[in-house]
Formats: sequence, structure tokens, C-alpha cells
Amino acid sequence: MSTAWGERLVMLHESRKQLYTLPCDQLFELPGRPNVIYSLKNYTVDKVVGAQECRSDMPFLFKAFETGQIGPRRLSRMLGDKPRTATIHEYLDWTVTGVEAQQEGEYDFSGFRLLVLLPRERVMWPAPGQYDKPQPRRHPKLGAPLDPLPGLMAKGKPVTAATIRTGPGYIEVPFVATHENKRGRGFGRCIVEAIEEVARALNIDRLLLCSTREESVANTWRHLGFKETTEEQLKAWNVEDSDLVHMQNTLQMHKEVPHARAWQPIIIKHQAFVARVYMPADKQALSGKSQAARPGRHDMGAVSGYVTSRATSAVTNGSVSYGGSEQQQQQDPRQHQQQ
Repeated sequence: MSTAWGERLVMLHESRKQLYTLPCDQLFELPGRPNVIYSLKNYTVDKVVGAQECRSDMPFLFKAFETGQIGPRRLSRMLGDKPRTATIHEYLDWTVTGVEAQQEGEYDFSGFRLLVLLPRERVMWPAPGQYDKPQPRRHPKLGAPLDPLPGLMAKGKPVTAATIRTGPGYIEVPFVATHENKRGRGFGRCIVEAIEEVARALNIDRLLLCSTREESVANTWRHLGFKETTEEQLKAWNVEDSDLVHMQNTLQMHKEVPHARAWQPIIIKHQAFVARVYMPADKQALSGKSQAARPGRHDMGAVSGYVTSRATSAVTNGSVSYGGSEQQQQQDPRQHQQQ
């Protein structure tokens, strides 16, 4: 091991410790996205068991990249004792379990965590007093600005997952995937917003993402604010090729982390049901003048989620509270019947 490589690896390992300061296996609310929550997962304690558990928890992450690719066992049978390159199967296992480089020239996979997006469980007809108390926030810089109301519960397994780790001034995102039956519903945008929350919590202002070169995939990332990264930019940011995990025929992209948005909390009540949701507080988003701020048709909607909840509350003679002041929403019974 050369001195220069060893010193750089030490520097990278130190920068990757930033992510270790955030709690794993806790649920966080994503403001403006009332139907999902996110969590950080750590599978690095036991490399063999960790890979098996991760494959069981989110098989779609592996399926998205491994389908059609030759696995390590088959490749070993084909080549025998001849040297071979690592497969995407091994890259994924090493990434989720944080395998460290043993010698110069190897990729170092240490420092990764899984950020997962889960459907949020909401009890629509709770018993009185069952789900009407806020849950203390799990971290001062992650999640919505106020305590979740009601408490956060996951409904089933993850629908989207991303492998992330911190570096000097950036968060690296080599693998992102959504369950094949959940695509086209805005979950990709939600997980990018969750990654941005993690970045802001750690005072990091740049995301580095590895994308395939398929035009449809690259265009999806461009739509979410990512731009193609040049060699000159990586050099200016002091990022070397060996610092990042990437495969052949991939495209390096980046995005500057936007400032946190301002959110308007809204309390929705109907009988024993109570929930706090959020809508954008900036006037530009509310007026619809900014196309970038407007949610798409399948976007897990900041504004669309709020409108649906508010309409439901009004129809059922519930109440809506804006920032603490409650306004009763009464409706003519004849209008209710017509709807």
C-alpha cells in the first residue's frame, strides 16, 4: 500500500463517519409527502448475514441491477481458475455491507447506509384516544419540523431504496431502485428529497449520483435536478475516480442540495381521527407560478395530498386547523348527497 493511497483512504474514512452520527432504524416524516416515511438502515455489522437480510428486505434493489447479468458462481464455473472481474451481484453485496478495500487498486465500499422509503400506515377509523397524541421527533434535523401526529408507523416493506455514503463535501448515491410495481408514482422524487434532508442535516451541499447511460434513466435524473458531471468538475472538487463506486458504461451526475423549504402545518380532524400534514408555505408554490414547485400527476403530492385531505375533512363535517387556529368546515347536507 502506497503512502499516498493510504493517506487518502484515511481521509475518506474520516469523512464517511458523518453519516454514522445519524440514527438507523428510526422512522422520519417527509414533509409534504403524507403517504410515505423514510428510514436509514445499517447492514454492515455482519457481512454475510447483512447481505442476506438486505436482499430479503428489498429484493427489488438487487433485481433492478442484476437481471440479465451473469452471477459470480456461473462466471467462476465458466472461467475456472482464471482471473475474473467482479460482478454487479458482488458490487451490490459489498456496497450494502460496507466491505473495505484490502489493497491499493481495489474499490473501497466502506461507509454505506441504506436509505429506504416506506408506505405510511394511517388508521382511518381509530378508537378514541388511540392515535391522537404526537410522537417525539427522533432527530432535531431530520423529518418534518414538528412532532409527527399521529405517531409514525410503516405499512409493509420498502418501496424505494438508495445506497448512500458521505464524502468530503458530498453524498454519494451509486444505487437507487423502486419496486417494479410502484414505479411512475413519484417515489423516486420522494427518496431524492429524503437524501437532500440527510445532506442538510450534515451540512453537505452536493449529491453525486451514478446513473446508467440509458437515455430514459438519465432524463429521469435530469428531471429531478441532476446534471452530468465532467472530469474537470470532479477534479475541482478533489474527487478521484477510485473515491466513488461505479460500474462500466455509467454516467456520473450531480445536484446541488437546495435550501430547505418552508412548510405550513395543517391539523385535520374528524371524530377520533387526527393528523398533521404540511403544505408549502412559499407564495410562489401556492400560486402555481413556479412549474418546478408544482407536483406532477403521480407525485406523492405536497399540494395534492393536502387538497385531498382537506376536501375529505370538509365533506365529513370535520375540522381543519391552520398553524394552530382551527376552522370548522361545515357543508350543506344536500351538497354532501350530490357528491
